[in-house]
Amino acid sequence: MKKITILVLTLFCLKSFSQNLQLQANLSYSALPLANIGGYVDSLGNEYALVGTYNGLDIVDVTVPSNPQVRFTVPGINSDWREVKTYRKFAYVTTEGGGGLTIIDMSHLPDNVYYKQYTGDSTINNQLSSIHALHCDTAKGFLYLYGSNIDLGNTLFIDLSDPWNPTYAGSYSFPVGGNAAYVHDGFVLNDTMYESHVYSGFFTVVDVRDKANPVLLATQTTPTLFTHNTWLSDDHKTLFTTDENSGSFLAAFDISDLGNITELSRFQTTPGSGSIVHNTQILNDYAITSWYKDGVVIVDVDRPGNPIEIARYDTYPTGSGSGFNGCWGVYPFLPSGNIVASDIDNGLFVLTPNYIRGCYLEGSITDSVTASLLNGALVEIISTSIIKTSDASGEYRTGLAVAGTYELRVSKPGYFTKTIPGIQLANGVLTQLNILLSPLPTFAFSGIVTDSLSGLPVENAQVILEGNGLTYTAISNSNGVLSFPGVVPETYSMITGKWGYHTKCSSVLLTQGTPLSAIISQGYYDDFTFDFGWTVNGTSLNSWERGDPIGTYSNNLAELNPENDVISDCGSFCFVTDNGGPPANINDVDNGNTILTSPVFNAINYINPYINYYRRFIDISGFGVQNDSMIIRLSDGTDTLIVEVADAFNIDNGTWVGVSFPISAFLTPTATMQLSIEVFDYNPGNLVEGAFDQFEITGELINNIKKDDAILSNLYAYPNPFSNDIIIDYNLKSYTTSSILYIKDLMGRIVLRQPLSESSGQLRLGKNLSSGIYLIVLENNQSSIIRKIVKE
Repeated sequence: MKKITILVLTLFCLKSFSQNLQLQANLSYSALPLANIGGYVDSLGNEYALVGTYNGLDIVDVTVPSNPQVRFTVPGINSDWREVKTYRKFAYVTTEGGGGLTIIDMSHLPDNVYYKQYTGDSTINNQLSSIHALHCDTAKGFLYLYGSNIDLGNTLFIDLSDPWNPTYAGSYSFPVGGNAAYVHDGFVLNDTMYESHVYSGFFTVVDVRDKANPVLLATQTTPTLFTHNTWLSDDHKTLFTTDENSGSFLAAFDISDLGNITELSRFQTTPGSGSIVHNTQILNDYAITSWYKDGVVIVDVDRPGNPIEIARYDTYPTGSGSGFNGCWGVYPFLPSGNIVASDIDNGLFVLTPNYIRGCYLEGSITDSVTASLLNGALVEIISTSIIKTSDASGEYRTGLAVAGTYELRVSKPGYFTKTIPGIQLANGVLTQLNILLSPLPTFAFSGIVTDSLSGLPVENAQVILEGNGLTYTAISNSNGVLSFPGVVPETYSMITGKWGYHTKCSSVLLTQGTPLSAIISQGYYDDFTFDFGWTVNGTSLNSWERGDPIGTYSNNLAELNPENDVISDCGSFCFVTDNGGPPANINDVDNGNTILTSPVFNAINYINPYINYYRRFIDISGFGVQNDSMIIRLSDGTDTLIVEVADAFNIDNGTWVGVSFPISAFLTPTATMQLSIEVFDYNPGNLVEGAFDQFEITGELINNIKKDDAILSNLYAYPNPFSNDIIIDYNLKSYTTSSILYIKDLMGRIVLRQPLSESSGQLRLGKNLSSGIYLIVLENNQSSIIRKIVKE
């Protein structure tokens, strides 16, 4: 016997986030998880919630909303997934557990129900087993089955001319197979079908009037590329979609012209939380949506380009953010207007909505001097949490549910912030307000980039200035000079870099007349703030990309693509594989390899150089063996050796790992070295991602002489290369008895030690050296200077 408890709350419920959506009752199912939900009204006007449970379908009488009662349970195969739709006096239930389609005759309610299984007829006779979801075109009497075990999960057409004895009428297969073919859910009205291709992140529009010859009319990707659910607006001009992944949106698309589908809006109920939207349905231009951990959300979409939340009830108050707990489904079509909702963890909810229109505020934002329209301006309704941004056309759309007098704040980097008081907003009324922003004064200035050792100008150095939402960039000319034509006075973070130098982060206050000087040190360091020319090739279309990483997650919440780069560097960029964001199973390396290769670097400039970097690799099994890998190779321009291999069985699988090794442990340092990082996906069923950051070469630089405290006026070694011995001329700036000349090998070992007895002179050395590369190091207690020599 199922344990059922009923909780009835008063009109003003503390759990409710809105006065416009009131709880009537919560029917707990204890530890029994729920799936999707439907509704039905019998011939006597009794209302029922059709509740998908782990082991069947419950028919719950909600005629008295404060006292729901389970009348019948239709058993089914145990499964976490169960979907239900109705046609006339029949309910149709699907599950991924198997057993085919359950048909329930509800014409005898409230006294009894009858049910049976349909496993196919005609060419699919007894073949139909698992089915993910379904929808009914009630206008035409056809049932559409999605994600079944037949035909790679394509859509099946079921004729309901006899609702108790349905017949197979055909199917539709998307022209591209594999993941793209699988249909997760859909909506059909008047022989036009809108399919959700969840794994490929798009919807299709298909003409299914001729069930033997469906015609594809259009396709369209959705915001986070994991298209789960679609529903049509009341006027049939707008299609609403949901993407079932972290940080997803309820989106609206204008489909009035299928040759030019345009996105109208994106809506999140708790922006920044990472919460996952699930199913939406449209009633009288309201989107009633199940939003997992955020519960039931009602959004006014009468103006689909400006969706406004008017109500929310959290059915899962014990958690928030990403994850698949909470509200699975809603059903808003009962004649009473009451909404029934299924929460996976917390049971059945009966809610009473108060449908009101939003208060709409819309207009344009323009530069007061140039009259150009401004995108990216923030529009804040003060005393609320509502913040919107103007679009590429300078248009903004905002609003809220509660009428009143409000104050508006509009801001954009480079402009004076504007506050507008006394704005009257009313429900169902569009208030139009065009706004002029005045630009902040700017000034032109220049600067110079110099080498920290020589003091000479550095050509082609890149500089980024960032502050208060403003960004300026420049590249130094042949004289090391930077030119910025117009900059707002501000304190900026300044990042300076060039290949062959260390990227430098600093802070600078720029005011008119302020000189700008950037001093950078020789060496190789790249945190990928700048594009220094790393190249990408390979056979996979999902390749390495430089950018701010966009985190993706598998269903068990393992982080695949990282949310962040290695935090300790100048910027937020790194290299990641296929940085497209969610879904994880689409934007990862598939069907081949992708190779990231560094620019050439000169390792001879260092004593015993080390290569340092951070790398990240993750391989999560999907449908096959975890045989994927990341391979890191080092080349001297002629030979290439593997220096490291990471795979799924490394204990650091899925974490940033710092790596450091001496070049000489693998190859003799040359002036034409490169590092490459290859990520393989041998099995497309696995989730494979790579990331790479903070490449650096460390070791003492040859010629590392500081201009201010050099001990030499000159040091010459010739001939170089030499075959017998080499002549060394030196002239000390200041002589001490500790002045010593060494010859060292590239491992830093002393081959010859020669104390100096005077401030200048000439030495003939090296006759007994073997062929190879050596370093002349002259030291005293003040400083040192190094020269490279080569014996043939």
